Amino acid sequence: MGDSTPTTPPRDVIEGWESERDSERAKVTARWFAIVVLLGALFWIRRHDPVVAAHVSRLTAWELALAGVLMTAAEAIYLWKPGRVQIPRWMKYLTVTGDMGFISVLIALTGYTHSPFFFVYFVFLISNCLRYGLLMSLFVAATFNILYVFVLGFAPASERLPSVLGGEGLKIVAFWAVALYGGAISARIRRQGNQLRVYEETIREQRVEIALLGRTTAPN
Repeated sequence: MGDSTPTTPPRDVIEGWESERDSERAKVTARWFAIVVLLGALFWIRRHDPVVAAHVSRLTAWELALAGVLMTAAEAIYLWKPGRVQIPRWMKYLTVTGDMGFISVLIALTGYTHSPFFFVYFVFLISNCLRYGLLMSLFVAATFNILYVFVLGFAPASERLPSVLGGEGLKIVAFWAVALYGGAISARIRRQGNQLRVYEETIREQRVEIALLGRTTAPN
């Protein structure tokens, strides 16, 4: 009666919703930092670029920051709610789409094809492909295609000029190349991680079996 038999932890504790929730929490933490960096960059650009300063007032900049804070706070409240042990799978796609929409607004306000915030797309892509794998990389690339073309569709003719990376087609091709390559590497890392997890579970199970065998063969 008093003996406590060691048991292996349930499989869903190791592989299930918890890792998804932790990934979303880590993304929320990173977004707080990103809001500060992007807001600082926007004010710096306003100070040194009169064209951007004419399009983006101080009020607009603070409104963008407030929108980012509210979006992040709403997700944080949801994820850190007491007793929250499971999140829907579609949530990560919703939050990724919202983040990319926010970046697209910054690009539209700071020069379209000449906006330095275009490079944030690449940082965002690499971050999410490492966090979620190949499928998310393809989703980010496809969403980028839609949003970037949509943003450029509203650009005036004077703003439709090649950027430092060349034509817009080259930028899109480069983005897809990074998505495919980064996603493939992430998929390989995740595969290896799953194999290591299986090995750890096997070792844990064998230790339990050895402990049980030792108890049954021990002299009274």
